[in-house]
Amino acid sequence: MRTFFNYCFYRISKFYEDCGEKEGYIAGRIVLFASIGFLIATFLIFVFYLLDKKLNLKIIWTIIVVTSILSFFMKKKKFIEMAEKYRDEKSRKLKGWLVFTYVICSFVIYIVSMMLCGYWVNIKV
Repeated sequence: MRTFFNYCFYRISKFYEDCGEKEGYIAGRIVLFASIGFLIATFLIFVFYLLDKKLNLKIIWTIIVVTSILSFFMKKKKFIEMAEKYRDEKSRKLKGWLVFTYVICSFVIYIVSMMLCGYWVNIKV
């Protein structure tokens, strides 16, 4: 799992650097840990829904704080190390699209889970 997240960090950071960002690794770690936070929140939404309890705003803030703290462990040194490791990788485009899909799907699944469990709107599906 760690290799997957390291690779996602590298690809997201590389994308931002290719778009002209000088410190692309900062944006990479923000996007990566936001997607991890969305997945954790989605899991907790379903757990709380199954237990028939309401999700508390304090829990959401805890997820934000924890993922923010964890994001500081991804340094520029890690990005350079990953750039050396994946310099001559095969299927770059496909892997890039898979990382993009992971990031987008983590957000979409979060929104859908909020709608299904009744946190987003007043109508339950």
